[in-house]
Amino acid sequence: MKFTTMTSTATMGMALLMLATGQAAAAEDMPATSSAGLHGSIGIGVGTRPEYEGAQDRKTRLTPNINLFYGDTFFLTGMTAGANLLRYQTEHGAAITAGPLLALRHGRDQDDNAALNGLGDIDRALDAGGFVRFRKQGWQASVDVRQNLSNTDQGATVNFTAGHGMRVSEKLRLRTSLDTTWASSDYMKTFFGIDATQSANSGIAQYDAGSGFKHVGASLMADYSINREWAGFATLRYKRLLGDAADSPIVATLGARDQVSASVGIKYRF
Repeated sequence: MKFTTMTSTATMGMALLMLATGQAAAAEDMPATSSAGLHGSIGIGVGTRPEYEGAQDRKTRLTPNINLFYGDTFFLTGMTAGANLLRYQTEHGAAITAGPLLALRHGRDQDDNAALNGLGDIDRALDAGGFVRFRKQGWQASVDVRQNLSNTDQGATVNFTAGHGMRVSEKLRLRTSLDTTWASSDYMKTFFGIDATQSANSGIAQYDAGSGFKHVGASLMADYSINREWAGFATLRYKRLLGDAADSPIVATLGARDQVSASVGIKYRF
């Protein structure tokens, strides 16, 4: 297995911009009503998550929370940027949008956890793809396809999400969602496989991970309005690794199939 570095200055610039949004940022919907110009929220929080996908140990850090929209077309949320270029309204009131996206994919440092010693580093990467989103009366479902651009051995993913948002009170808004991801064999080999060189360096038995669904997850997100501009937020996410991802030695033996992450913070809305 080989890990290449990003050589394009433009690619690195986009990746760093998207990294600045932070993985633990609470995902926000594209606003239901259009607003001209730049709007959204910028905040900061404290988040905790596994040290790598499949790890048992956790790390805690400060994380930015950035959700930006330009009109009702362009968005930058979490580590994903995209554009709603296609729109369709059904006769039953369902809104369908679709368009391209760019997303930063997290890498992995073998120094992140003792279980990774000898496996080598995995570089951050830039994905490109497209999405389709369906929305009706607080319900939302989406599917997106992402292919790695900067490191060709990191493969592709297809992500499915469905959720519902509701206003509990004048100040409190909740959103729940379910998700799952299918990953290509290249992705699975990079993040969960153990090749001959890695096995010799780490002492972990060789493991060939194939394509398939790698996890199912559930999330709960809350926004609490302090005043017109300021709000608090909290997120809780559970993920269960599946298939060849769950059976990888760095998960089944040295890590954990059950993954939990959480964050809490404050943001400014404009």
